[in-house]
Amino acid sequence: MLKMIHKIAVFSDVHGNVSALDAVLRDAKQNGVTDYWFLGDLFLPGPGAERLYETMESLHPVVWLQGNWEQEIDSIIKGDADFDDPSEVYLSRLTEYLINNLSSKHYQELIQRPISTTITVNGLNFGLSHNQAERSTGHDLFPSEAQANFDHLAGDKDVLLYGHTHQQVMRTSSKGQLIINPGATGQPYSPYAKLMADQRACYTILTVDDEGRIDVSFRKVFYDIDEEIKLAQDLNLPYIHLYKHLRKTGFTVTHDQKLLKKVNAEYGYEQEVRKFFNK
Repeated sequence: MLKMIHKIAVFSDVHGNVSALDAVLRDAKQNGVTDYWFLGDLFLPGPGAERLYETMESLHPVVWLQGNWEQEIDSIIKGDADFDDPSEVYLSRLTEYLINNLSSKHYQELIQRPISTTITVNGLNFGLSHNQAERSTGHDLFPSEAQANFDHLAGDKDVLLYGHTHQQVMRTSSKGQLIINPGATGQPYSPYAKLMADQRACYTILTVDDEGRIDVSFRKVFYDIDEEIKLAQDLNLPYIHLYKHLRKTGFTVTHDQKLLKKVNAEYGYEQEVRKFFNK
C-alpha cells in the first residue's frame, strides 16, 4: 500500500476563544497541514458557540475529542450543579450562554465524542486523550508530576498526545515512547511568570513521513486579543470583565470563590441559573 506524508495540526483547549483558533488555522494552512487532530475543551469561558463548532466541523478533523469542560457542561445540564457553590454558578451561567447559542444537534454531537482514541499513521501507533485515556480531568500529567503517571499514559503506544494542562510538553516514557502536549490554543498557561506573559495561541505540527519517521514543531501564533474581547462584548458574554482579565493575563478565576461570590451577587447570576435550570 502506498503511504503518504501526513502533516498534522494537533491542538487542544480552545475554550471558546474564536480569534485564537482562527489564527492557528491560518498558520496551519500556511504550513501545508493535511490533517487536524483536536484533543478537547472547545467551549467556555470564551464567546465561541455555533460558529466555533461550524469552524471545527469544516476542518473534517480525523480526531475530535471532548474534554473535562464538555463533561462539566453536560453534568450541569443533567441537573448535577450545586448552585450554593460560586464556581458552579459561574460554570452554569456560562453553560446557559452556550446552549442558548449552540444548536441542539451540535450539542448532542459534542457530548457523544470520546475522551480518548487511538490511530495508526504510517506504522506509528498514536494514543490521543484529553488527560489520561480513562478520565478527562486530574493534575497527574502536569509536567512536574511523577514519571509513573506518564508511563501509565504511554501504555503500549508509540506516541502519546494529550491536552488539559495548557502547557507545551515533549518528553518520553521510561521506555522511550514519545509524549507530546501541543499546549492550549485559547488559553496558554505556564507556572513561570516570564513565560506566562506570552499569551500567543499554541498548537503543534507533527510530520509523519512514509517510513513512519516523525518530526515535531511547536507553534505559537499571535492574534488580536482586543478583537477577541470586543467579540465577547458584542455577543453579550457573561462575566465579560473577568474574560477581559483572562485574555490580558492568562489567569483564570474558575476557582476564585470569593471573587465569584461577589460577582454572582452583583449580577444576579445565582438566581438566574436557578431559574433557568429548574425549568
